[in-house]
Amino acid sequence: MDAGTGAISGTPNSTGTFSFTAGITDAEGFSASANLSVVVTTSADAWKSPTYGAAVGSDGLSNTTVGPYQNKVSYRFRATHTGAVQQAMIYIIPDKSGYAGGSGGTIQVSINTDDGSDAHNPSGTTLATYYINGAASLPSPQRYFYVMKFVNPPTLNAGQLYHMVFQNIDGEPQTNFISVDALYESSYQSSASAELSDPSAAVLLADSGGPWTPRTGFTPIYQLDFEDGASQGMGYVEAWVGNQQNISGSSPLRETFTVTGSQISVTSAAIRLSRINGENPLTIRFENADGSLIEEGYVPAANIPLSSASSPINAWAIYTFSSAHTLVPGQTYHLVFECSATSTYQAFPLQKGNYYGFQSTTFFPDGEAQVKINGSWTGWSQWGTANRPDDDLQFYMSVAQ
Repeated sequence: MDAGTGAISGTPNSTGTFSFTAGITDAEGFSASANLSVVVTTSADAWKSPTYGAAVGSDGLSNTTVGPYQNKVSYRFRATHTGAVQQAMIYIIPDKSGYAGGSGGTIQVSINTDDGSDAHNPSGTTLATYYINGAASLPSPQRYFYVMKFVNPPTLNAGQLYHMVFQNIDGEPQTNFISVDALYESSYQSSASAELSDPSAAVLLADSGGPWTPRTGFTPIYQLDFEDGASQGMGYVEAWVGNQQNISGSSPLRETFTVTGSQISVTSAAIRLSRINGENPLTIRFENADGSLIEEGYVPAANIPLSSASSPINAWAIYTFSSAHTLVPGQTYHLVFECSATSTYQAFPLQKGNYYGFQSTTFFPDGEAQVKINGSWTGWSQWGTANRPDDDLQFYMSVAQ
């Protein structure tokens, strides 16, 4: 443990849960201690992506109905914390034609263990159960960002896979049903990114009583709140795909961020965008808060598929730094994306769900996306609100291991 930062580092020799006691004594002689533990998983089961930023790609939202055609849905996730889950929040659609019907049905939601197979489907072991009824009668936004409080909180173990399984047990599921909403990445096959914190996250569908099948490109939107105050999940709730902004000439984009947590070393930077026209490279500038340059590099146009404004194809543009750079806690930095006026790239941000109750552990809390208008940087304008701070470019920086 670093005495100055508190960072725990090193290479573990074996897996398991390792207990230790941490203590502190202040200048007045008062002291306190706590019994803590560190969970070490194998590299194959590692759930933490080695990235800093909003390392998730999305081209919008997509729903999956629960009920018609006897379909069941599972949100697969890997626990990032050991403890009892007090409540869970999910994004549902209980009141829009086509997405929901009738009374909404009775939706049984269970937390199940993983079956341990290569497919990693839900097992028959249920840790907790909750029933959704009458969600459409709740006020907005509670009817959409629905909170389930477990009478018997399930205990999860960090590093293990679990499933949140949705099943409509209504007598007429064809008529009475709801939908669950997830992020959707249409150009998923060309993605080079890991998910924000859980590369095992997936939406699984069992249709007409058939086998479980992953829904390609779907990432579940959810939050688990543990009894000890910890939380995990995916808290990006929308992709502003209808508000693409150009990167061309005097119109750059940037992610500005102030580092929290411990000091980290980054080795590359990436942004998810589309190339609309031209053959000029994308320029990526890594700057200090005052605009002074840390490093500048280029991503060849050929690395990003050529598409059009009406049918954009989004892909990750990645630049590897010439050497690793250290991000210092409390310091502000900018990642600026620009190119020549004879070419055009486009990008759009993801909205953080903090307004709806999602915690900072479920999205990138350190920054925001900005556009340059008439020579001045400002936040995105969306849904009638200008200069919004609740969004991030689809970007990330790789962290040295």
